[in-house]
Amino acid sequence: MTIATNLLFSKFQPQEFEQLCQLLCSVFETSPKELAKLYQDIDSTFYQPGWPKHFVRRDFFKSASEPFRHTCQKSPVIAVDLPSLIELDDGQNYKSTIALIGQDPKNNEDQEQLVVGTPYGLHHQGSREELSQTKLYFEMVHVLLELGYRVYMTDLLKIWVCNPEQRYVGLKLPASDQQRFLSLVKLELDVLHPVSIITWGKKAASAVDQLKSGIKHLKFPHPSGAASGKWQELMQQSPTHCNKLAYFRTQTTQFLCNSLLPRS
Repeated sequence: MTIATNLLFSKFQPQEFEQLCQLLCSVFETSPKELAKLYQDIDSTFYQPGWPKHFVRRDFFKSASEPFRHTCQKSPVIAVDLPSLIELDDGQNYKSTIALIGQDPKNNEDQEQLVVGTPYGLHHQGSREELSQTKLYFEMVHVLLELGYRVYMTDLLKIWVCNPEQRYVGLKLPASDQQRFLSLVKLELDVLHPVSIITWGKKAASAVDQLKSGIKHLKFPHPSGAASGKWQELMQQSPTHCNKLAYFRTQTTQFLCNSLLPRS
């Protein structure tokens, strides 16, 4: 598969970015100016080899639960995923959008500051081109780019807090925080107006169904190796990298063509 290198990262329309910043400011202790700087910093390393790190102060996230705030202070690492947008730099403006909605971030390295990333880590060239698992994620995203869409990626729960008592195992967020983030996703969809939603994995699919957005929703098992059994059952063939990608290409192309046809 030939992967294009002419990609644009998070080049939102001005009104989209303004509204998205307002939404993020409602759940994080931040400002539009700080968010713009974070996106600029990530964009500046989009084509840098490897996995450049980005950070923000820990009080960027303030739980609605006071006991959980104390837990966060002891956590060895906290990670946030900012929503991102990827499209081909092909001179085409005002493309339709597809939303790819994931579960939550994760991080496996102690950090004093809060780690800033994006869903599936696709702001990293290393993730897009080197690691086999995340390379498959990007190749699937690229299928959608080739079809002429831009892809908006966001997490249902945008914060991941490592358990202080169990390294690199995430803590369940308090119900109040979960609700804040889940409510945010539906508002994000109102801003981006996607023509379709794609989810990977049962948890993300179930949560998106509960949003009752009215947007056409295409569900797949998670592309990771942990879901190989589900893929084999679905495809009736070996769940290799190539087979999963081919199946994703066929199903998304058929789904998008059929679901977006004008009704007679």
